[in-house]
This record gives sequence, C-alpha cells and structure tokens, in this order.
Amino acid sequence: MVMKCAWGLMVSCLLCLSVAWAEPAAGWRDCADCPEMVRIPAGSFVMGATAIDAHANGTHAESQSVVIKIAKAFALGRTEVTRREYLLFVADSGYDGTGPCITWSEKLGRFNADRDRGPDNPGRPHTAHDDDPAACVSWTDAKAYVAWLTDRTGKPYRLPSEAEWEYAARAGSATTYPWGDAAADGCEFANLYDQSSHEVYEMGWQALQCRDGYADVAPVGALSPNAFGVYDLIGNVSQWVEDCYTDSYVGRPRDGRAWVWTGGCGQRVIRGASWVSPAEHARSAARDHAELGMRADFLGFRVAVDIDIGKEGH
Repeated sequence: MVMKCAWGLMVSCLLCLSVAWAEPAAGWRDCADCPEMVRIPAGSFVMGATAIDAHANGTHAESQSVVIKIAKAFALGRTEVTRREYLLFVADSGYDGTGPCITWSEKLGRFNADRDRGPDNPGRPHTAHDDDPAACVSWTDAKAYVAWLTDRTGKPYRLPSEAEWEYAARAGSATTYPWGDAAADGCEFANLYDQSSHEVYEMGWQALQCRDGYADVAPVGALSPNAFGVYDLIGNVSQWVEDCYTDSYVGRPRDGRAWVWTGGCGQRVIRGASWVSPAEHARSAARDHAELGMRADFLGFRVAVDIDIGKEGH
C-alpha cells in the first residue's frame, strides 16, 4: 500500500512538471469589449483526485483519475465573463435570458428562487458593479453568449471543457488546492466562504480559517492569479463548462476535449466553487452539475477559444 501511494505521488509530480512552463503571457482582447484572454500552454496532468489529495473522498468520478494530455495551447478568459461584458451582449443581441435565479434571501435566511433577480441585479453584492462576474446565467445563456462572441470576432469562442478547466486551475500543481494542501492558505487566491463571509452569512458548514475581505461576490481579479496568470478559477462564482455530466471518468476523452454525446444531455458540469463554498468544494478536482436552465447568484462562466500555434500573434 505504501509503495502504491509513493508511486502515485511520483507520477503526479512528474506529470505536473510536464507543463510547458513559461512566464504568464500578456493577455489580449479580440475586440474592445471582449473578455481578456490568456494563453494556456500545452501539457499533461492527472485529472481527478491524485494520491496526495487530502480529500480524495469526493465524487465517484474523482477516484477514477485519468492522465489527460493537452496537446495544443488554447486561450482561456483571464477572469470570469463580467457583468458589463454579459449585459453588452444582452443589449446588442436582444437576448432574453430572464427567469428565476437562486439568490440569498435575507428575509428567509436561505437561498431562494427569485424571479426579480437576474444578471443586471443578481443581489450579491447588494450593489452590482460592471467588473463583478456575470451571475444568474444558465448554461444555455452562456452558450448564447459564446455564439454571439464568435459572430462578433470571427474567432471560435466556446465554453472550456472540464479537462481544460481543471488543467488551467491546477496550473502545474498536483496538490489538493492549486495553492497547496492547506485550505486556510487560499484566501490570497480564492473568494470562498471564509471568516469575512461568516460574519454576514450564517451557513450550515464551516468557514475557512482565513479572511479574503469579501463577504460575497468580489470584482473579478481582486485576488492573486495562479501560475498561468488566471484569476478566480477557484471561488467567486462557480463556472459552467461544456461537458455533459456523468459520475464516472471511464471512457472520457484523454486529449482534453469536452465529453458530450449525440442528442445532448440534461445536466452539465459546474466547476470552481464560489463565494459561498466550503473548503471541500474548492479542491482542484471537485465538481458539481446542474440542469441547463439553472441560474444562481453564485454561478457564472468564463470563455475559451482555440488558437493557431503558428499564427497566435499574442
């Protein structure tokens, strides 16, 4: 058993070193109002709970860890899509993404589906700002945004795959969290349910023993970036990815592509924890899922785009 664990640790460490490391690249925008993108280098990693994951008791899929090879660099939003960027899409396209949004009700002391909340006034923070992450956005809404962004720029924008998301979140690490194995060290990097939140919101789970300065949603990029120069992959708002949800990694593509199937699916994967999440949900391997139409004040998205290695120009 000791030999097996030691071997797993060695493999995990070797794989985390197989990333084509470089200083985080300067970002770019494909239009003045487009999300800022950053290049994520090619490399390999172990997807799922690794041998040194101190909380390897997550979902069944996590225990079926697989080696994923990202053969080509791709671009990922440096931050979540912002409220300003999303509302520009709504105004320009006339898209109607209204519907109930799950938000925190101070009157009820719990989360509740509220028809009066949406991306323009998600409720958290109390006063919404342009540089807050877009929230109260469903998977269907996010797909409409990337289709509009593709038409606007002529570039093949999309949602990231689940594998791409975890690869970018780990940024070469093989620890429980991108910043290490101690949850309490994360307040520099992730806006989670911590002591700042606990003073305002009484949730039924333990708060992190650190303080990030934000009781709920923070402006994008307010905390420190990871080794790839990407912000808020863990915390702030959870993020939709492209993949259909299944509670198994057996059979999933090993090249980083999204795992989808003909005819679509009713549940899509959510990654990244949020301002209301406990430490368990902030692990690099942690995952969740929801129906395509779910909207919540703790749920948003970021975009990805394929790039031509020979013609990047960024």
